[in-house]
Amino acid sequence: MSSAQGDEGEPADVGPLETPPPADPMGPLPPDDSLGWWPDASLIGVALIWGINMPIMKLGLAGMDRFAFNALRLTLSAAVLVPLAWREAPKPATPGNPPLPRPEGLWKRVMVYAVIASGFYQWLFLLGISNTTASNGSLIMATVPLWTALLAWLLLGDRLRGWAWLGLALVILGTLIVAVPQGGLAHGGRLLGNLYLLLAAMVWSLGTVLSRRVLPYFSPLRLAAISASLMLPFQFVLAGGGLGGVGPALRDQRTWLPLIYSGVLSTGLALPMWNYGVRWAGAPQAAAYQNLVPAVALATAWLALGEPVSITQFLGGALIVGGLVLLRRR
Repeated sequence: MSSAQGDEGEPADVGPLETPPPADPMGPLPPDDSLGWWPDASLIGVALIWGINMPIMKLGLAGMDRFAFNALRLTLSAAVLVPLAWREAPKPATPGNPPLPRPEGLWKRVMVYAVIASGFYQWLFLLGISNTTASNGSLIMATVPLWTALLAWLLLGDRLRGWAWLGLALVILGTLIVAVPQGGLAHGGRLLGNLYLLLAAMVWSLGTVLSRRVLPYFSPLRLAAISASLMLPFQFVLAGGGLGGVGPALRDQRTWLPLIYSGVLSTGLALPMWNYGVRWAGAPQAAAYQNLVPAVALATAWLALGEPVSITQFLGGALIVGGLVLLRRR
């Protein structure tokens, strides 16, 4: 759940539902009219993929042990990302832009990022989505830019100006409205799931901030592939005995279709699609399209799972999206 480099070197805070990509240190490329609508279509496609992912995951988790499901879908993700990263052409060095010497301890930073973004985050995300509605989860995960901005302010000294502070306040208020379900402690399971997802959003944001120390040396795609691969053993350890029952579960298309969708599309192909869109359309355009993600998720949860959209969800979602718009103006 990261940022893409903006036109002037500042990261565009974006917060999709699943595993948003780290910042692209190379920045956007000049507009190319020959590409037509392809960059925009790519960004819209990513918003649709990430918006649909959480309700689809809920369907898949209903038919398989959740930790086994997670291990298998992240294996599919790594199987997509590693070949793409391997084939990715490195940025050519020029006299004005020589290759950066890799500092001592770089791989330690990569490992820290992997543990946070592909280990701890995925564990919290799984516990969260297993214990709350897809509607609530989509709105809570939309708050990633809020936590990223706050952590960048606290840890890196990034400045927040003007409307950004009002945006932060609106997002926090909207998150509280969504995270605390009607009935309060009477819906303890859902409240716990919301809290897990809130922690997941914060943990992903921490990974986003820490990734800035790594991205000058690795492309976003390669960092994602390395991170996903390093943490696969951890995912299988968590799955443990749950892997023994995957055979019968995989015979049901209500399980294996969500598994393929979430692994191949949401945490696999969506990353290069996102990078392509950001590189050619620009980070502000990408951030604007990401506002579609909660709406798509709410509509999909209603259609696929029968989850009603409550007044509190509508109000909280409106505050979150409105706050993010203000936050991105900073």
